[in-house]
Amino acid sequence: MKRLECLATMIVLLSLCGIAPAHAQSADPPVTARPNILLIMLDDMGYNDLAINNDNTAINTPHLDAFARQGMRFTRHYATAVCSPARAALLTGLYPERVGFLPSGRGISPQIVTLPERLQDAGYTTWHLGKWHLGEYERESWPDRQGFDHWFGFLNQAFLGGVIEEGELRPAGISYENPWLMGDSEPGAYYTGHLTDILADRAIAALSELQASGQNWFLNLWFYAPHWPIEPAARFANNYPDTPAGHYRALIDQLDHNVGRVLAHLDALDAAGETIVVVVSDNGGTNFQVDNNAPFTGKKVRLTEGGLRTPLIVRWPDDSLNGQVFDGLVGIADLYPTLLDVIGVPVPEGLDSDSFLPRVQHASPAPERARFWEMATTNAWSMLSADGRWRLGVPFDPWRGAQPKLYDLQADPSGTDTVEPPPPQRYQQMLQDYQSWYRDVHTVNTTYETHASGAGTLSGSDFLRTPGDGTITFGIGVPDGFSGQLARQEGIWSLEREGNQVTARFGGLITLRGALQPGPACHPVVLSGNFHRQRRAGRREDEISMSLYIGGVELAAVKMMGVLDVGDAAMPTLIGNHDDAAPTASLPRPLMLNSRIDSRTAWTVEEFSAALCEGSDA
Repeated sequence: MKRLECLATMIVLLSLCGIAPAHAQSADPPVTARPNILLIMLDDMGYNDLAINNDNTAINTPHLDAFARQGMRFTRHYATAVCSPARAALLTGLYPERVGFLPSGRGISPQIVTLPERLQDAGYTTWHLGKWHLGEYERESWPDRQGFDHWFGFLNQAFLGGVIEEGELRPAGISYENPWLMGDSEPGAYYTGHLTDILADRAIAALSELQASGQNWFLNLWFYAPHWPIEPAARFANNYPDTPAGHYRALIDQLDHNVGRVLAHLDALDAAGETIVVVVSDNGGTNFQVDNNAPFTGKKVRLTEGGLRTPLIVRWPDDSLNGQVFDGLVGIADLYPTLLDVIGVPVPEGLDSDSFLPRVQHASPAPERARFWEMATTNAWSMLSADGRWRLGVPFDPWRGAQPKLYDLQADPSGTDTVEPPPPQRYQQMLQDYQSWYRDVHTVNTTYETHASGAGTLSGSDFLRTPGDGTITFGIGVPDGFSGQLARQEGIWSLEREGNQVTARFGGLITLRGALQPGPACHPVVLSGNFHRQRRAGRREDEISMSLYIGGVELAAVKMMGVLDVGDAAMPTLIGNHDDAAPTASLPRPLMLNSRIDSRTAWTVEEFSAALCEGSDA
């Protein structure tokens, strides 16, 4: 995998040629019976921001309301509480935690086959327009490396104010007006006008081009509105009071107007009948200017009904499904298998999601699985029971230590009142279900190859396996007779034993040491920490914390600011001695997590350490 090259060099290259898609286009001719796909995502639009949901006369969304009447409106659609996890879930059909978005992430690992890659393999031309927010510093995380033939927009809203500074991606001011945008064949530049208008214009032009091609197509249009800053164009702002609430309603009006423009153009192309159209929001509203999420309690960042339940409208190619309201439980990750199901492409195994097409076809609201969410930055987690009635969790806990609360959504659909006292059996079962889920989704799925010498090679899940931006835990059981290299990624990090001393090194920044205690036949060694890329005063400065545990005891730790050279994430992790000296004992397969080992009661340091030496004589 290539690291992010100098942006100045990249811009020249982009201006000369397009970038090849991650998956080659199928050589088979398109199946004309298959519908095209237009997926429109709205940013921070709460349940109450769609006027039709609550007959909300304070909000003006005539075009979205009309579209909701034409299609199928979902009243129990759950996304996530913040932006990036929802987008990762939609494009992978997996829990965002499994992909490493907690809530931010380094990118979707190249080994994961995204929705647009599936569609490419089915002969679809794929476009992405608008916000990305699924990785920007790693070149492999960009849209054209994740299954999109073409893209235009911005990798992160922090770059809307301009990013060229000393040839690097660097955050600047955020504004809707005259934004700095780029794409696969367009160098970064300032564009005149309002971001929402620009993206709608691009979508209209793209629809014309795609429809004229005669190929099946997927257009992924991710608006930024109504996300902060609340900056409607003057022609809309002038129609509302000069207040925070007035500005917000104007921005919603402008967004609705532009969604209407895109849908009207689809009609003008006579393509509406052969296109499945999805409109969805990524998380609950902020509640800053207006009550975005009524009648549900909570807001963005909170794992509550208001923070998680968002608008979803689908206009199906099968018109018999349209004009209905569906009250069954669905999630944003379910769009991945559902869209594949609609176009007749086999749904892959191993997803954390289900197609809801059979349920809407047979008017069956019953979900098939419990649902889970978490926010590592706020120590919050939440789950819904499989019948959609019970919610258990900690909606928000900045100080860590709050006890999970149980909510009965049948008795209180707003999700405000807790059940006191909670039924003990239900409470404990749901808590156990959450803990099992946590262990599952945070275990990094790697490929392990053993060699005749006893050494091994760990590969796959590149962005989760390599320290760089996010949380990582590496654990290995060390046989008492083993000496030498325990693990290393060339030029990035290493872990070794010499005598009774274990030493971990990360670049030239960090050195942690701890001593093994005599006696055990197997010593569980764990490295756990967090790497968070930041920009301060225009310069990169990583926030780093790392701990070394041996035998379940923390023996060394560091917290610091610095710049960690993350190297090539595709570099394999070498286990054991890979030089000429054969290891004196074989090493068991290591375990990796994309979370800190001490961040949840779901997996304590002691439990994790014990798992590293299972089957040994320790």
